[in-house]
Amino acid sequence: MYKLYNVKAWGSVAPHLLLEELDVPYTNVWMTAEQVKAPEFRALSPLGYIPALGLADGRTLFESAAIVTHLVISHRTKPMSPQPGSDDFGEFQSWLDLMSTNLYPLSNFTLGGNAYALTPEQDAHIVASANRRWDELWGLIETRLREEGPWLMGETYSALDLYAFMLCLWGKPGEAAFLARFPAVARMAAAVRARPRLKAALEAHGIMQLGGYR
Repeated sequence: MYKLYNVKAWGSVAPHLLLEELDVPYTNVWMTAEQVKAPEFRALSPLGYIPALGLADGRTLFESAAIVTHLVISHRTKPMSPQPGSDDFGEFQSWLDLMSTNLYPLSNFTLGGNAYALTPEQDAHIVASANRRWDELWGLIETRLREEGPWLMGETYSALDLYAFMLCLWGKPGEAAFLARFPAVARMAAAVRARPRLKAALEAHGIMQLGGYR
């Protein structure tokens, strides 16, 4: 049985929703921000990041995109991705990596208080630049959904949509204002929220309603 190390409305949202969609057994280990900083968790997730996914043999996976890829490949009875090895899967992986390696880190830079800034002026510059880049990258996703949607893989709902939904929660200056700028993304996010299978998990994270993330 999987063990998901989970913090409400953090980067564990996408793996949590995916586990629900796959209908595989797992245990939630709800954690606080303080517990995530503890040495015991660093032994499981080297950078101390959420999520982490404990495997049946005692090993632990980390990095949200790696966990998503592992789950969709391991559980093919309810496909949440194209067939591994297919060209479509390569496309799926490209969009997943775009979101995990570009958009996800930017969400942290938009918060301010950046470790790379030496002065308040530098911090303000980083925040402004991150917000501009954030909107540029979401523009790519908006175009794809508008032209090929309703889902990121066209007519087929997949784990990509769960990952994109998670990132929407952190839109600036708030989720509602963010989604107002990207109507195709808003339609995708609303469709994810409307899935009955996800209701309990969304409520557990406090994100069933638009703007639930704080």
